[in-house]
Amino acid sequence: MNRTDRNEQRASQILQAALQCFLSKGFHQTSMRDIAQAAGVSLGNLYNHFPGKEALILATAEAERDELQPLLQRLAGCNGERAQVQGFLRDFHTLCRQPEWALLSVEVLAESARNPAVAAAFAGNRAQLQRGLAEALQEVARRERRRPVLAPALQAQVLLDAIESAALRQGLGEASDVDTDVLDPSLLAALLGARA
Repeated sequence: MNRTDRNEQRASQILQAALQCFLSKGFHQTSMRDIAQAAGVSLGNLYNHFPGKEALILATAEAERDELQPLLQRLAGCNGERAQVQGFLRDFHTLCRQPEWALLSVEVLAESARNPAVAAAFAGNRAQLQRGLAEALQEVARRERRRPVLAPALQAQVLLDAIESAALRQGLGEASDVDTDVLDPSLLAALLGARA
């Protein structure tokens, strides 16, 4: 393994340790010393890879973007097939329902309110997701030869908002006793529009 590979491996190790610290303590309660200790590196070594906590938070946005890429690639290959888009929505919902994802989402929302750079990084991920879904929804409408109930960008926003908020509530243990499925077929039909 060459030096570049070792540096990349160490940076990845540090980022994973930072994520675990962020999940257990939150962004603000986690110190660089906590991260170095969790990663098993010296504080100086940590600063060689990441100049500060904000850099680690921004690296978290990059990690989120990378995690979304397979979903986005699959979405781009839907070719207007409704079932494929619905499969994407189910998979995204599954991802968002992971307790770690929900906890980190709360941290990201709070930090985004305070830090424009963090807000921009995570908003870029959301915009890419929304754009990809809007394009897929437009293709579904074309393939089915119908006019969408809502503009595709608005459809995408509503669907993503519904999935993320339901998953966030469930991930944080706030799900109600009522068994409501955000991906209920009748709700999806209403948002996607009936087939021609």
